[in-house]
Amino acid sequence: MTERKTGRILRSLSGFYDVQTDVGIISCRGRGHLRRGPEVPLTGDMVEITLERGKGMVEKILPRKNHFIRPAVANVDVLVIFAANVNPITEPFLIDRVAAIAGDQEVPVVLCINKCDLDPAVDLERIYRNAGFTVILTSAETGMGVQQLRQEISGKLAAFTGNSGVGKSSL
Repeated sequence: MTERKTGRILRSLSGFYDVQTDVGIISCRGRGHLRRGPEVPLTGDMVEITLERGKGMVEKILPRKNHFIRPAVANVDVLVIFAANVNPITEPFLIDRVAAIAGDQEVPVVLCINKCDLDPAVDLERIYRNAGFTVILTSAETGMGVQQLRQEISGKLAAFTGNSGVGKSSL
């Protein structure tokens, strides 16, 4: 017997999708047309799945409110751009480019400047705060700003982006 469910993709990896449903997380594959078509399922997508003998299959992607290519996500409530003013130094052009793409998708941006225990990033903070961005200064090493970041994204589907080495995983 085939059962239909609706859920959100929590994780995508090599054509397999972990879908959160009302009965728990179901590991699924994408139906053929989704694997080869122009629109592939993304983390954050709301999808319709079928369950048959314990196996899940993504049948349909429900309408998206937004989507990004990098990071490959959909239906985001807030995009957190991670930056650092030291090791590695984030180019403001990267922040501007990603923020412009998010703005085009009508997704609010939070700029998280990490490694502030090593460099307080005063100029970077001033520029983006004066431009109207929410700016959170953090340090994964000391825990500074972590609670503020949690509060800012609490209850929202947040996507993290930024250079390699700026502390996304550490935070």
